[in-house]
Amino acid sequence: MIKKEIIDQIREQTDIVQIIGEYLPLKKSGKHFRTLCPFHTEKSPSFYVNQERQIYHCFGCGAGGSVITFLMQYEKLPFPDAIKKLAGKLGIIIETEATSYKYQALYDANEFAADFYTRNLEKSKAASAYLTHRKISIETIKRFRIGYATGGNLLLQNAKKQGLTEEVLIKAGLAVKKDDGYHDWFYNRITFPVFSISGKVIGFNARGLDENSQPKYINTLETPVFKKGENLFGLFQAKNYLYSKTPILVEGNFDLLSLVENGINNVIAPLGTALTPHQAQLIRRYANQLIIAFDGDSAGEAATLRTIETLLKTGIDPHIALLPTSFDPDKYIKTFGKDKFDLLINNNLDFVDFILKISNTQTVTEKKLCLKQIINLVSLIEEKIGQELYINKISNIFHIAKENLLNQIQKTSTTSAKINQKADQIRTMPLSLLEEQVLSLIISNANYASIAQKDLPIKYFNANVHAVVQTAYDICNTENFTSAKLIDSLEQSELKKLVADLSFHLKIVPKENEFLRKLNEFKAAWLYQSMKAAQEKGANQLLRELTIEHYNIKKKLNQMRSKK
Repeated sequence: MIKKEIIDQIREQTDIVQIIGEYLPLKKSGKHFRTLCPFHTEKSPSFYVNQERQIYHCFGCGAGGSVITFLMQYEKLPFPDAIKKLAGKLGIIIETEATSYKYQALYDANEFAADFYTRNLEKSKAASAYLTHRKISIETIKRFRIGYATGGNLLLQNAKKQGLTEEVLIKAGLAVKKDDGYHDWFYNRITFPVFSISGKVIGFNARGLDENSQPKYINTLETPVFKKGENLFGLFQAKNYLYSKTPILVEGNFDLLSLVENGINNVIAPLGTALTPHQAQLIRRYANQLIIAFDGDSAGEAATLRTIETLLKTGIDPHIALLPTSFDPDKYIKTFGKDKFDLLINNNLDFVDFILKISNTQTVTEKKLCLKQIINLVSLIEEKIGQELYINKISNIFHIAKENLLNQIQKTSTTSAKINQKADQIRTMPLSLLEEQVLSLIISNANYASIAQKDLPIKYFNANVHAVVQTAYDICNTENFTSAKLIDSLEQSELKKLVADLSFHLKIVPKENEFLRKLNEFKAAWLYQSMKAAQEKGANQLLRELTIEHYNIKKKLNQMRSKK
């Protein structure tokens, strides 16, 4: 584990505005900086960065934390890797303590499996011949670390020699336990490692070597470090190309690999599922436009329509490369070559033209159905200029007044908004106003946290925030106590968000006498509620004790007010 002194040094020397500014276009707004939130889709910027307190907070989705939290959430890095990345920027040498990371055993197991499968591929004539038949070069095999899982539970056998237990392999999704013992999860399959954004192997997607294998593709069983709906195949290899080139989304691994073989590196693929909102959010970190290049059949068209909807909801403008019937990108580029495929990509259709291309619009009824489908999609566009451009286009195509289209789109948007309104209004933690005020001051000021530590037991707070209060009390007397340091000391992401939320809402830190008054008002309110509860239960002795304490607090408050 990285030494606390090193973490403190990195936190103190890092400017959160500079780091987040490397990923997002921050603009000055008063004493804060703001931009569109990368963690949810929104119309106007609600993601704020506070340079003074070194924290960020989104007023839309509630995301928040320190610069370390941002790197962990944005790049999907474990805490130690986020620290190492910041240390590298600052030129700080990392010193560690002899403690393993929380999920290090899972990363170790996946790394071992990737190496093991790679060695197996080199030994297997059948697996190597298959990849040669698919025209996958040695260079691409190495770049993507493609391997081969044999039968015979060889992964389990070899893992034991390296000190990896069956339990660890099961937790890593690489083995399963059945009635007759432990078994490798993958066997007789070509393996494709799935990488985190930082390059760690977190899981695998695997294709049956036998054409009759069912299912044809399977993934690593879901683990704390791998969820198929939250990752994309090829993203790690493509990410440096996505800043300058529009991402191309294909359906299959070999579609992606064939394009890479032809020098097209801005390609990504879902892991055998329909594109999820989480995967779309990953893409949006790199681009606000994407080209879909799915199979040219009815199933490909249906998948494209689902993907268009997901992308629009995420704020990505979808375009479509329309492949001929019975062609997928793999077959197309092998048949016609790179120049023809480039032409297909360059002549892509926006989603309106795509729907018109695949729809029947001969009759009035067919036109109405087509228009309804387009309007439903346009209503998902939150960026007003983009939406208006599409409205203008639809108006010209269907010869319908823009006002009528806009009215219909607003009705559709209003219906969707009502469905989500309740969820957006829910607070993460239900705190009373006084409790929120006191907690805000404790987490933002070392002196006030130290005062509360001596005079305000944790029992006074909502059980949901006990961990926040306890951690603040534990570290308030250490050097350089800040909200950012408190955030990094907490484990639960919801508590990190809460601290960021409260810190951003705290406009002014009052003088000490004002803090003491709020603290005692909070205690008085808590004691009053406790007195009522004791009275209802008939706990007379407890009621007397609480009444005396409440009287003394009220007396102290009256004295404080008279001095004001």
